[in-house]
Amino acid sequence: MYKQKTDRELIELLAIHKKLTFQSQLNLKEELNRRNLNENIEDLENTIQEKVSEIKNLDYLKDIGFKADKFGESIKVTRTGRATLIDIIAIVLGIIFCIIGFFGILGLIGSFSSESEFSMFSLIIEIGMIAIGVLGVKFLNGIKRLIDYSGFELLNNNGTITLKKRFDTKLVEIQKNESFLKLKKQSELMVLKLENDDILSANANNIIQKMTISELTKRLKTVANNV
Repeated sequence: MYKQKTDRELIELLAIHKKLTFQSQLNLKEELNRRNLNENIEDLENTIQEKVSEIKNLDYLKDIGFKADKFGESIKVTRTGRATLIDIIAIVLGIIFCIIGFFGILGLIGSFSSESEFSMFSLIIEIGMIAIGVLGVKFLNGIKRLIDYSGFELLNNNGTITLKKRFDTKLVEIQKNESFLKLKKQSELMVLKLENDDILSANANNIIQKMTISELTKRLKTVANNV
């Protein structure tokens, strides 16, 4: 990312490193070390270490809609109320947008079937309404998430993983040894699985989410040893 930058440009970026993304901070540190510039990068290293510590504490698990609570020799993962609220809002907006899109389709059909004078402005409005309707369909994906994670719970108790999740709307409880817990990359996602069942996922292209789900997997597998 920074190989084409001059030394002066790198030093300027170092001065504002806190405004950079975490991935950019890591890349900047790597490039500065590679060039052996005579610059103090302690602040940059501290900033990175703070972020790593937050990731290890699972502070960013909420960004993928979950939270982890540890008690005794157990760790329990549940969905956050905020994520559920976001899904509900997405569903409401999705319904409204789909209705707008429906009227856009009706208007477009009416424009071509009517004998009245053709209006370019009306056509643009109707196409815009249809585009909003398409967006609404995507928002309705919140229905599946809301159903899938209603009653969700992931628990490691002394090496036994208990998963409560809905499959085809039915709430199912699965118990397996923690050795069946695995993290796999599937397309653009990092998916936490219990044997063949998907539990939750994170964006594989987002380094914070990727490191967070990796840390969660590690915690779930070693919770009994970390007490």
